[in-house]
Amino acid sequence: MWTTPRPVLSYVLAVDLLAVAATAATAGLLPITGADWTRLAILIGCSIVHVELSRSIERVRKLAAGSGPFVDGLTPWHFAAVLVLPAPLASALVVFTQTYVWLRVWRGRRPLYKWVFSAATVLLATQASAIVLAAAPGAHPGIPLGWLGIALVLVAAVLRWLINYALILGAILVSSPDLRAAQIVSEFSEQVIEAGALGLGLAAAGLLEFDPRLLVGIILGLVAMHRGVLLTQFRHASRTDGKTGLYTPTWWHQIAESALRRAVATRTSVAVLMLDLDHFKRLNDTFGHLAGDEVLRAVADAITETVRSYDAACRWGGEEFAILLPEVNVTELRAIAERIRNQVKALVLDVAATDQTAPPQVTGLTISIGGALYPSPGITGLDDLQLAADTALYGAKEAGRDRVHLASSPEVAAAHEEDEVSRQDRRHP
Repeated sequence: MWTTPRPVLSYVLAVDLLAVAATAATAGLLPITGADWTRLAILIGCSIVHVELSRSIERVRKLAAGSGPFVDGLTPWHFAAVLVLPAPLASALVVFTQTYVWLRVWRGRRPLYKWVFSAATVLLATQASAIVLAAAPGAHPGIPLGWLGIALVLVAAVLRWLINYALILGAILVSSPDLRAAQIVSEFSEQVIEAGALGLGLAAAGLLEFDPRLLVGIILGLVAMHRGVLLTQFRHASRTDGKTGLYTPTWWHQIAESALRRAVATRTSVAVLMLDLDHFKRLNDTFGHLAGDEVLRAVADAITETVRSYDAACRWGGEEFAILLPEVNVTELRAIAERIRNQVKALVLDVAATDQTAPPQVTGLTISIGGALYPSPGITGLDDLQLAADTALYGAKEAGRDRVHLASSPEVAAAHEEDEVSRQDRRHP
């Protein structure tokens, strides 16, 4: 811990101390009764069973998770506790469950101080929720009454999530200054799980007051949810290129086949763009392969920002990309391709070059783009469509690079005609 950079250590210790102070400040908000101790014992028992049934899944899920804040699955029990228990007992449940999970799941795999920090963020979020719920109509602890009570539960849930997420996001940014906030927030799908977990926490609180035996259903639902999330993570990993975040060629090909079948059935159009970064080998030789990877990511980001939300882009291989564009005409296809070309040309990237004589920035990137559209003469399947786009890309390269050629455009037709003349000349010297 003491070898941790000072800014990170200061941030972590400040949050830890603030959590202790906030927990002490809310300790006297409500008296504790015998029924509260019984509810605490039930929630502890449920959380233990839940952790034991899902701990192997959690380890794998953490490995498959991205760079953003990780949702550990304890939220339903923590939120149920803040709804039906006085703040000190809700805090006690947080401390117990976080300690239990560290001992059973993460001991020897994760530094203790990081786990303490995670517990501190949850404690702070718990105290904030407890303060909001204390203002709810009806007897608290317990499910608040009326629509105002439900609204306050929603406010408490959002506040709990926001505090926890912001504090962990801050820690990630302080410990990794080179990591962009956009990269972390891009892993936001984990937070959808957190929203579902908060909803399950509300359900668990209601069942605890109505019939605690029904909490078995919450446990089974949570274990099933964790397995489903893990499957989704693996599916996403198998379909996504690790360097660029775009689709893999295999998954893109499946999407493209389906889109073309739909276009044939509905008599609509579908297009493919093939893109190739110009002089990428020269860039790798000058700046190194790590810089080359940064360029690929930046180009992928430029493509994603430029195409429509329902278009599908993949890294086809090396420095080549492919984009599927449903329901476009030739004019729209050219406009999209030109926007991508201009976006790439405008990129300015700070890199650490392996060649010390190289400039510290990569500028002047260019990309050649070829496109083809279905329906067009001679195109009956995806292979034909890709071949036509690839031929157009070859024509763009031959014409001087940094340009867009479409299979239906005059320049591509002229290129085909020249190729045909050359072949005829070779056959009949």
